[in-house]
Amino acid sequence: MSRSLLRTALVAAALCLSLPFSAEFSCNRYDFALNRFIRLDTKAGDLAIQDVQFQFPSYIGPKKLDIEGRNEATVDVKNYGTVPLRVHVAIALFDASGNLVGCGTTGSKLGYTRAGEGESFYVAFNYVHSKLMSAKYFYLTVETEPAK
Repeated sequence: MSRSLLRTALVAAALCLSLPFSAEFSCNRYDFALNRFIRLDTKAGDLAIQDVQFQFPSYIGPKKLDIEGRNEATVDVKNYGTVPLRVHVAIALFDASGNLVGCGTTGSKLGYTRAGEGESFYVAFNYVHSKLMSAKYFYLTVETEPAK
């Protein structure tokens, strides 16, 4: 290998290693509750994940009603950092036996959460949802990255 090629490779490697890894990740398990705010108080880097509320309008108690409605969770976050963040959210609901009974994702599409501001993300349970009312716990995963 020539010296100039080796030097170029070493400089490129040093530049890559000097770049900060800026994506942040949080994944936690919580007990499920319907129609009330569940306080989370966790972080993914500078993003505080404050609370989540599950709303399933087509159910009252364990009974499924014959009405239309959007089964969703609202996740409230706040960016305490100095740069805008792109945020990605996933929620998976499980019953007491560990079976997946609902899942959904959402996130920043064209925009971002500005530094110092809060935002609500709406996670819809559109496809895997026939046993939502049997949920006992859930995993909430949040990923963030600086907006470009």
